[in-house]
Amino acid sequence: MDSEVYRKKLELDILAIIEEKLRNGQMDAERARAIARMVLDKLHPPLTLEQIHQIAPTLDDHFAELARAVLPIIQDHEEEVRKIISEHAQKLINLGKINEATQVLKQATKPK
Repeated sequence: MDSEVYRKKLELDILAIIEEKLRNGQMDAERARAIARMVLDKLHPPLTLEQIHQIAPTLDDHFAELARAVLPIIQDHEEEVRKIISEHAQKLINLGKINEATQVLKQATKPK
Protein backbone atom coordinates (compact mmCIF):
# COMPACT_ATOMS: atom_id res chain seq x y z
CA MET A 1 0.00 0.00 0.00
CA ASP A 2 1.20 3.51 -0.76
CA SER A 3 2.47 5.23 2.39
CA GLU A 4 0.31 8.31 1.87
CA VAL A 5 -2.83 6.19 1.49
CA TYR A 6 -1.84 4.24 4.60
CA ARG A 7 -1.25 7.46 6.57
CA LYS A 8 -4.59 8.93 5.48
CA LYS A 9 -6.40 5.71 6.42
CA LEU A 10 -4.88 5.87 9.90
CA GLU A 11 -5.92 9.50 10.25
CA LEU A 12 -9.47 8.68 9.13
CA ASP A 13 -9.66 5.78 11.59
CA ILE A 14 -8.55 8.08 14.40
CA LEU A 15 -11.03 10.74 13.29
CA ALA A 16 -13.83 8.15 13.37
CA ILE A 17 -12.87 7.22 16.93
CA ILE A 18 -12.85 10.88 18.00
CA GLU A 19 -16.25 11.51 16.38
CA GLU A 20 -17.75 8.41 17.98
CA LYS A 21 -16.40 9.28 21.44
CA LEU A 22 -17.59 12.89 21.16
CA ARG A 23 -21.08 11.82 20.06
CA ASN A 24 -21.34 9.29 22.90
CA GLY A 25 -20.10 11.77 25.47
CA GLN A 26 -17.05 9.60 26.19
CA MET A 27 -14.64 12.39 25.25
CA ASP A 28 -14.63 16.13 25.72
CA ALA A 29 -13.58 18.70 23.12
CA GLU A 30 -10.30 19.42 24.90
CA ARG A 31 -9.18 15.79 24.70
CA ALA A 32 -10.27 15.62 21.04
CA ARG A 33 -8.14 18.70 20.29
CA ALA A 34 -5.16 17.17 22.12
CA ILE A 35 -5.47 13.97 20.09
CA ALA A 36 -5.83 15.91 16.83
CA ARG A 37 -2.79 18.04 17.68
CA MET A 38 -0.70 14.95 18.46
CA VAL A 39 -1.80 13.22 15.25
CA LEU A 40 -0.95 16.28 13.18
CA ASP A 41 2.46 16.56 14.85
CA LYS A 42 3.37 12.90 14.43
CA LEU A 43 1.71 11.96 11.13
CA HIS A 44 2.80 14.90 9.01
CA PRO A 45 3.47 14.02 5.37
CA PRO A 46 5.59 12.82 3.75
CA LEU A 47 6.18 9.63 5.72
CA THR A 48 7.50 6.29 4.60
CA LEU A 49 5.73 3.06 5.53
CA GLU A 50 8.57 2.31 7.94
CA GLN A 51 8.12 5.68 9.64
CA ILE A 52 4.39 5.04 9.97
CA HIS A 53 5.11 1.62 11.47
CA GLN A 54 7.45 3.26 13.99
CA ILE A 55 5.05 6.08 14.89
CA ALA A 56 1.79 4.12 15.05
CA PRO A 57 2.56 2.16 18.25
CA THR A 58 3.25 5.43 20.07
CA LEU A 59 -0.10 7.01 19.23
CA ASP A 60 -2.00 5.16 21.94
CA ASP A 61 0.64 5.68 24.64
CA HIS A 62 -1.17 8.74 26.01
CA PHE A 63 -4.51 8.19 24.32
CA ALA A 64 -5.62 4.62 24.97
CA GLU A 65 -8.78 5.09 22.92
CA LEU A 66 -6.64 5.10 19.77
CA ALA A 67 -5.62 1.47 20.24
CA ARG A 68 -8.44 0.41 17.93
CA ALA A 69 -6.83 2.37 15.07
CA VAL A 70 -3.25 1.46 15.95
CA LEU A 71 -3.61 -2.28 16.49
CA PRO A 72 -4.35 -3.19 12.84
CA ILE A 73 -1.23 -1.32 11.72
CA ILE A 74 0.92 -3.12 14.26
CA GLN A 75 -0.57 -6.46 13.26
CA ASP A 76 -0.06 -5.75 9.53
CA HIS A 77 3.56 -4.83 10.14
CA GLU A 78 4.22 -7.90 12.28
CA GLU A 79 2.67 -10.13 9.62
CA GLU A 80 4.79 -8.49 6.92
CA VAL A 81 7.96 -9.04 8.97
CA ARG A 82 7.00 -12.68 9.66
CA LYS A 83 6.48 -13.24 5.95
CA ILE A 84 9.87 -11.76 5.04
CA ILE A 85 11.67 -13.80 7.72
CA SER A 86 9.88 -16.96 6.66
CA GLU A 87 10.76 -16.43 3.00
CA HIS A 88 14.40 -15.74 3.90
CA ALA A 89 14.60 -18.86 6.06
CA GLN A 90 13.00 -20.93 3.29
CA LYS A 91 15.58 -19.69 0.78
CA LEU A 92 18.39 -20.62 3.16
CA ILE A 93 16.87 -24.09 3.64
CA ASN A 94 16.59 -24.53 -0.13
CA LEU A 95 20.28 -23.66 -0.41
CA GLY A 96 21.08 -26.29 2.21
CA LYS A 97 22.00 -23.71 4.84
CA ILE A 98 19.95 -25.26 7.63
CA ASN A 99 22.08 -23.84 10.46
CA GLU A 100 21.82 -20.31 9.07
CA ALA A 101 18.06 -20.69 8.65
CA THR A 102 17.79 -21.91 12.25
CA GLN A 103 19.78 -18.89 13.44
CA VAL A 104 17.56 -16.49 11.47
CA LEU A 105 14.43 -18.03 12.98
CA LYS A 106 15.87 -18.07 16.50
CA GLN A 107 16.91 -14.43 16.22
CA ALA A 108 13.47 -13.45 14.89
CA THR A 109 11.64 -15.16 17.74
CA LYS A 110 13.94 -13.92 20.50
CA PRO A 111 12.06 -11.64 22.93
CA LYS A 112 13.09 -8.02 22.68
